[in-house]
Amino acid sequence: MKDRIHMDPASTLKRIPLAPHQNTSEITPTQDLFVLAHMGVPRVEPEDRCFEIGGLVDTPRVFHLDDLKSYPKHSVQSVHECAGNPMTPEIPTRRVGNIVWSGVKLASLLDAVGVKPDAGYLWSFGLDTGEFEGIPVDQYCKDLPLWRVAAGDVLVAYELNGAPLPPEHGYPARLFVPGFYGTNSVKWLQRMELADRRLDGLFTTTFYNDEMSSTAIDSRSRSKPVWEIAPESIIVSPAPDTRLSATRHTIEGW
Repeated sequence: MKDRIHMDPASTLKRIPLAPHQNTSEITPTQDLFVLAHMGVPRVEPEDRCFEIGGLVDTPRVFHLDDLKSYPKHSVQSVHECAGNPMTPEIPTRRVGNIVWSGVKLASLLDAVGVKPDAGYLWSFGLDTGEFEGIPVDQYCKDLPLWRVAAGDVLVAYELNGAPLPPEHGYPARLFVPGFYGTNSVKWLQRMELADRRLDGLFTTTFYNDEMSSTAIDSRSRSKPVWEIAPESIIVSPAPDTRLSATRHTIEGW
């Protein structure tokens, strides 16, 4: 895969246009949405772009962008939040936005291939490849429990705020999982596999896990995957370091 994917940039890309308190719009403008690409940004032409769904399915199938657009388009307005730097998970970064994502329901694509009864997880692989923190990575991959897909709002998205996905946000198609941290919404989809177990990979069982009780029996049970977004609030007014008079004030946020 490395021979046919052009990465530009070919190293970690971070862009954080807004501090949390600067999220004053209900819908975050695309240019203000944070960007985190662990190994850079793949550059591909849409006519060459497709992904396959295989594994524990009745009929493996390749989907092109035109195939996705042949399904009814669904839109989901949802918070999109970064889980933080996996090298320093104890430090909150609070990169967050509220976005309208549009695409095809993942459940519709899974119906088309037929999921076998023993499947319990969806493995998703992106086209991004390279090196992360000195570790060679063939491609970015994450897993997702199928119970989350059953809710019906998980998308294979090809639009962000009513326009085609920008390259840094996964153009031309990406996974989006409402209510889960952004790390689970794999960009630049290359393939999906249905499986009966979790995916053992750098970004699944090594990074992006929260430590649990130290009395657990084995290492895997001492941590849990970073899936659901934890409840939190963002105060946008008054802004940090604002000097307030000794009177009544309104606190606003999301």
